[in-house]
Amino acid sequence: MSSRESTSTPRSLADSLRGWPDDRLARLLQARPDLALPIPPDLGVLAARTAVRLSVLRALDTLDAYRLGLLEALCLEEHPLSYDDVRALAGPEADAGLDNLADLALVWGDRHAVHVVGSIRDVLSGSARAGRPLADLLAEHLNGRLAPVEQALGVQGAEEVVTALTDPGRVEALLAQGGDDVRTVMEQLAAGPPYGRVRDARRAPTPDDMDSPVRWLLGHGLLVAIDDDTVELPRELGLMLRGMTKLRASASPPPLATSKIGVPQVDRAAAHEAMDVVSKVEAMLESWADLPATVLRAGGLGVRDLKRVAKELDVTEPAAALFVEVAYAAGLVDSSPGVDPEWLPTQAFDRWVASPPEDRWLLLVRAWIGMTRLPALVGMRDERDKALAALSQDIERSSAPVDRRRVLDLLRESPPGTAVTQEAVIAVLAWRAPRRGGRLRDQLPSWILGEAATLGLTGRGGLASFARDLLDGQDRDAAHTLAALLPDPLDHVLVQPDLTVVAPGPLERHLARELAIVADVESTGGATVFRVTEETVRRALDAGRSSADLHELFRTASRTPVPQSLTYLIDDVSRRHGRLRVGSSTSYVRCDDEALLTEVLASKRAGQLGLRRLAPTVLTSKAPINQVLEVLRSLGHAPAAESPDGAVLVARPDARRTAAKQRATRHGEPAPLADEQARLAVLALRAGDLAARAARRAPVTVSHTVDTLAFLQAAAREGRQVWIGYVDAQGRNTSRVVEPRTVEGGYVTAYDHLRQEDRTFSVHRIIGVADVEAD
Repeated sequence: MSSRESTSTPRSLADSLRGWPDDRLARLLQARPDLALPIPPDLGVLAARTAVRLSVLRALDTLDAYRLGLLEALCLEEHPLSYDDVRALAGPEADAGLDNLADLALVWGDRHAVHVVGSIRDVLSGSARAGRPLADLLAEHLNGRLAPVEQALGVQGAEEVVTALTDPGRVEALLAQGGDDVRTVMEQLAAGPPYGRVRDARRAPTPDDMDSPVRWLLGHGLLVAIDDDTVELPRELGLMLRGMTKLRASASPPPLATSKIGVPQVDRAAAHEAMDVVSKVEAMLESWADLPATVLRAGGLGVRDLKRVAKELDVTEPAAALFVEVAYAAGLVDSSPGVDPEWLPTQAFDRWVASPPEDRWLLLVRAWIGMTRLPALVGMRDERDKALAALSQDIERSSAPVDRRRVLDLLRESPPGTAVTQEAVIAVLAWRAPRRGGRLRDQLPSWILGEAATLGLTGRGGLASFARDLLDGQDRDAAHTLAALLPDPLDHVLVQPDLTVVAPGPLERHLARELAIVADVESTGGATVFRVTEETVRRALDAGRSSADLHELFRTASRTPVPQSLTYLIDDVSRRHGRLRVGSSTSYVRCDDEALLTEVLASKRAGQLGLRRLAPTVLTSKAPINQVLEVLRSLGHAPAAESPDGAVLVARPDARRTAAKQRATRHGEPAPLADEQARLAVLALRAGDLAARAARRAPVTVSHTVDTLAFLQAAAREGRQVWIGYVDAQGRNTSRVVEPRTVEGGYVTAYDHLRQEDRTFSVHRIIGVADVEAD
């Protein structure tokens, strides 16, 4: 088609592909990698694959608005258009656009006749559909009934009606005369399909009908009634009303408007979010280690557990769903085995926690970019009106990684230190791929931008420097840049008289873990505020800390004097902790203070435990230990669990882990072929095509081995290429084009064009031979 090609006219797409140079075929396989999975046996099969509906849909998703408009314009016409025809409609840029469509094997032919690959017309039938020509409609449906139209237009005869209604100036004047309602009806039909329904469509219009837009259009010939209930918009009017919108789409994308923010400002804001997401994911999984979330029967995370995550992290539910999905994609959380599975941290979580913050962030973001899931869908409803759950299969989308890269790559095109608006990103991406995303086309960029901001890839609307390094594949540079922006971990806190503990920044790992055991997070932000309560002190004692350990923690970590109220609280809870001991009987309660046991036994709220006194200092219960502990704590006591030998059992909430399961590989869209892969694929295609054409020309199968040997020996002497039909060791018939080197001992050594190497073939497996023509 282009000036690089032969001037001979191809008869089919396969014929056109055979005339392409190798580098052009390689570019086709790289632009449409699904065509090479697996590598077609010959160019005829490749041509057939280009017309497969799924492959066509993938290719159309890559077209920008201008090239898609060119393709739709070609589909509007029943007969092939020439380059000159399309250029007259779409301007001088049409040549390059058509060449590109030909390079993608979406059209074929020469500059005088551009053919569209067959299935594309079916795929684009909705957007490119137009009605029949006006003259055909008038002749078929209004023959003998043109008088009202002729009178309205002031013309006589069908030819003059067609002339009047194909004059853009005349049509524009008629639409202006009809008013806004008339224009709206016409524009809706012009957008396709070109049919509308109205009662008694063929009834002759009267002056009283002119208040109806459809009746007005029928009376002026702008619509034609094709039966009693259906009207059709003629092709010429449909194209005119479109104003060739598709064809006049700009050959260049809309500008990506930016505003100057400054690199330091963008990087600091993004780094703050990056540190925040790392700490929140850690806090979420530490919480699940203590109180795991339940796996739904249908798979996924329940709404109640998602709300709990959002409340504990002080974030919105969409942000909580994002953290859950990213942690799962990073392999930090998985479901436990057993009849009643739970969501638990994996062993990989411990390694992740021990890594530097910048490395932890890299793992999370890499998982987000590559995961085939859309967290933004969580909470929406499917076609059965069922809410989509986090961690369920319902939010799997194979195109998600490509959609994220499109948004991030667009942000990377903006100058460093500049911010872009959501509207600008949506407009540019809508031009670059108007078909991609379907009904979610304009929502996907918005979701992805929001998630990128939450994860710390962007700050104040701009792409951070370390995010640019990450997208360039420079993970170490990204980690180094981010580490320089993060504040150094603090080794101190500020203890307040109201029993709050203020962490003015990120804390050292050991201090953060200890503080998380003895206090609850009350608020987050630039500083994190913890609160110490009787319950949190008891939790620390249950975890094996002594009162001396807690006093030492606050004495060494606090930059402010430790208030007496905190000292008294620790001492009071420690004094009462463990006075009651609970063990297995099913359960028993032991205490040296007989009066205290009497008090417990007399409590009505403890009646549910079925307590019975065995000795002055021992009670037994039918309830399990955990229930007994919970009830006694609700009564204001501080019991401790003990082992059969009387030792206090230490609670280890961080010890609950599960093994990460082997997950099924979720394939996204096919990855582009590397240059060497594309080159080898083209070599295989050429060899297979040569063999296929030789097979079609092959004579009747040679039945005598003597004749086969004579034929191959002659080919070896003369250095000819030959086709052989060969049965391999698995019994499969294959076609090969080879150049015999030697024929001896019942074997043929020949250069195999398919494998691009010398191979040895058994003569008794050769079922046919033929000469290969020079071409």
